[in-house]
Amino acid sequence: MLGKYRNTLFSILEAVIPEGKKFPKGNSDDVERIEQFAKQNKAFGIILKILLFTIEETEKISSKPINKRIEILKKWQKGGTIRRAIAEIILTIIKFSHFYEKNVYENFGCVWDKAPKFYQKPRYMIQVKTADQFSEDIECEAAVVGSGAGGGVVAKELTDKGIAVVIVEEGKYFTREHFNGQAIEAFRKFYSPIHRMIAFGNGVFVIPSGRLVGGSTAINTGTCWRTPEWILERWEKELGLRELSPKNMEKYFEKVENIIRVQEASDRVIGGIKEVISRGCKPLGFRHYPLKRNAPDCDAQGVCNFGCPTDARLSTNISYIPKALERGAILLEKTKLERIIIENGKAKGVIVNSNGKKIKINSKVVIISCGSIMTPVVLMKNKINPSGQVGKNLTIHPSLNVGAFFENDIIDPHKHAPQAYCIDSLHREGILFLHAGLQPDAGAVAIPYIGDMFSKIMSEYEKTAWFGVLVEDRPSGMVKALGDNPIIFYWLGKREIELLKKGIITMAKIFLYAGAKYVFPPIRGIDDIKSFAELESLQTKSLSATDFKIIVGFHPLGTCRMGIDPRNSVVDQNHKVHGIDNLFVCDGSVVPTSIGVNPQETIMALATRAAEKIAEFIT
Repeated sequence: MLGKYRNTLFSILEAVIPEGKKFPKGNSDDVERIEQFAKQNKAFGIILKILLFTIEETEKISSKPINKRIEILKKWQKGGTIRRAIAEIILTIIKFSHFYEKNVYENFGCVWDKAPKFYQKPRYMIQVKTADQFSEDIECEAAVVGSGAGGGVVAKELTDKGIAVVIVEEGKYFTREHFNGQAIEAFRKFYSPIHRMIAFGNGVFVIPSGRLVGGSTAINTGTCWRTPEWILERWEKELGLRELSPKNMEKYFEKVENIIRVQEASDRVIGGIKEVISRGCKPLGFRHYPLKRNAPDCDAQGVCNFGCPTDARLSTNISYIPKALERGAILLEKTKLERIIIENGKAKGVIVNSNGKKIKINSKVVIISCGSIMTPVVLMKNKINPSGQVGKNLTIHPSLNVGAFFENDIIDPHKHAPQAYCIDSLHREGILFLHAGLQPDAGAVAIPYIGDMFSKIMSEYEKTAWFGVLVEDRPSGMVKALGDNPIIFYWLGKREIELLKKGIITMAKIFLYAGAKYVFPPIRGIDDIKSFAELESLQTKSLSATDFKIIVGFHPLGTCRMGIDPRNSVVDQNHKVHGIDNLFVCDGSVVPTSIGVNPQETIMALATRAAEKIAEFIT
């Protein structure tokens, strides 16, 4: 597959990853593993070969001694956009691959395969079908497309009211036996395809989302925030959404929290990061505290984003969906929505497809809950956009991860929950700091060094700390439809750039006050910050969107936003699509603005309320 460029790959591996205390140096086994993956994923293989060809034919890097190879890689890291991108991609691949290996992983004290060896499927799984198992039309009262924080909740709440529900889910109903904690397998099975998670604009942005029963609730960190009161008050006063006032929403938040058992993270789950943050925040007078999570029995395996191997996190596939199935709902897994049936301005049902067989589902209402990226695609594909607002007003809650190395602290970021602690003193300004522990393979990618310094830090990985900077953004993105797929655009505004910069500087101060020897800012061209004097120079540095390392938007919202005026919104306060009867949207896409926190509980509370309104409509 790679031909003569196998040697190029080997020469880079050998230079970047010297032998460490817990891992061998970059070697031919890594080359073999990467090439095998390239053979299985041809697009990846072609891209990798082009990158290796470019650096080899330009620099003849494989013929150089190790010290010269390191110089070349550092030069490319700080070069123009293309050279920098080539270096970053190659380094990401080889670092991740080297530490994503069973023996290396276990040397860090991690369990390679976390899935239970024996698992008895619960009885409610008999309600899980695929569309091709049906020979005739399906009749129901509510067809719910999607099973995450919106769809899973609204389905359960409707079945509680005696309404016949069919849930349609493109992904599979994975259970504990599939959640082994391995990143590549998780991304392949549980996440949306990469082309559905990349946004382009004045940078490249990653917007992860789940494609399985439970949606993104099954692969998130379990963090639960109520919508901040000042956000609800803003919606009430500025947008006229009086039914979403703090007082009116209180009972819905309470109900959700009782069902998914939201509680404060324990010290055992948080780990050593708590003491580090406490020391660092004290000189600044910042407030910090444990996060609330929907994982009361969490044993801190640290792989929440790859599916919980113990079912401790009460995502909708564990909490809401089973209750809906026990009450008679049918779930069609691995089933794709083909078309919404619209007759005389009313939704009458859906056409779905499984294994090439199309089935009609007749229903009194259709509820689209495919998430902020795919719901607008579904509506646009069905030519439903009466307001012209479908797909607009995208916010993503952009985030970056700041790292640090401490000589005298054992933090063990890979042995605790990846998100269990926060700092909120700048929250009203639009900046939130959330704990963001990384497994060794992801941590290796985030550590900026190559060569001896890289191996030194990775050899003492237990002394690293990671914290995320998230900023409340204004609507500056959009989703377009190309057939069944989204084309996502997003532009990071000047305000958001300044907020990210301030957040990075503030987090660096916290780490330095806590005693960090090195701080790793997620800014290209700056490997580390070792003192407050070095941090001062960053204060005056002018940054653009492309100066940041890859920005991730874990919380996309707003692409079918709720509003009073049909001219600037997609759904009304009852979640009904303006201009189309019997058609509802219930997911993050209806959230009117960025809320500055993880939106899982907000979406669930809105879905709980939506179910009341839809049930009244049906009955």
